[in-house]
Amino acid sequence: MADRWLKANCLLASATAFWLAALSPLPQIGRGISYSLALVASVQLVGESRRLIAQDARRAALTAMNQELEQVEIGLHTQQQEQALYEIYGAAPTYPPEVKQELTTSLEHLYKEPSADRADELQTSTSEKKALYLAVKSLIEVKGKTYVLEKVLCLSGGQWERGEQVLQQILEEGERNGW
Repeated sequence: MADRWLKANCLLASATAFWLAALSPLPQIGRGISYSLALVASVQLVGESRRLIAQDARRAALTAMNQELEQVEIGLHTQQQEQALYEIYGAAPTYPPEVKQELTTSLEHLYKEPSADRADELQTSTSEKKALYLAVKSLIEVKGKTYVLEKVLCLSGGQWERGEQVLQQILEEGERNGW
């Protein structure tokens, strides 16, 4: 880069010197040669200036692209950190809609099964009780206790206390068994 600037400055000085020499009292042949050399130096100066302009433009473009890449990298890094913090400190667990629907369906199926006795303790196998407990716990985290009582256990309104007892029974049994 410095070589190009040095060459351009030398060409400029040469063109100026030859032009001034042509204006001095020289014979006609000396003036002709000075004008010719000034013209040649000027043409070479224009070519070198074009190369310098292109080189400066390329360097400026590369600098701008590098700055943009740094900003994008910083932005992506910040976004990844925000996502990690949200995952760590998120308010409530979020499930994809398919998982929520599957949990709701399995919980409703387990509860509405003919072997389930709504008046007394549930009369199902251990694996079904575990599945019911896990589904109820997940739905409570996602939708809340009211949703489970009204939509899944179908014990709302006047049966609210009974619904809370059944729900408490399910949760206590799950905790007691370490599920």
